[in-house]
Amino acid sequence: MHGPFNRDLVRLFARPDGEQLRFRLEVRPEHCNCYATAHGGFIATLADIWLAYNVYHRLPRGARIVTANLSVDYLVPAAAGGWLESEIDRVRVGSRLCHASGAILNAGKPVAAMRTTFALLEKKD
Repeated sequence: MHGPFNRDLVRLFARPDGEQLRFRLEVRPEHCNCYATAHGGFIATLADIWLAYNVYHRLPRGARIVTANLSVDYLVPAAAGGWLESEIDRVRVGSRLCHASGAILNAGKPVAAMRTTFALLEKKD
């Protein structure tokens, strides 16, 4: 699950919290748009990766998933220097599809609502 693209987005601030993995990341200038707030694509990327890790750690060893659908509702901007944190409220693992949802928070307040569906791939031999 750790590809080179994901490393910077999960490396330092991931920790188990009950059944969920909680992620935390500082919004740096390189994550921002021309308004000095986190770019929407950056928020969507965090949603995809953070939800995927929360599903992935509930799967049997060797299972593989890919994103089938991702929905992000942007609620308020997140300024550079703020800390974004994951709050996962639902994970459901099925035989072919997995679903997860939650929010991305900044100072305890929702910045974005996130929902996703992942497809389970057939195991490699």
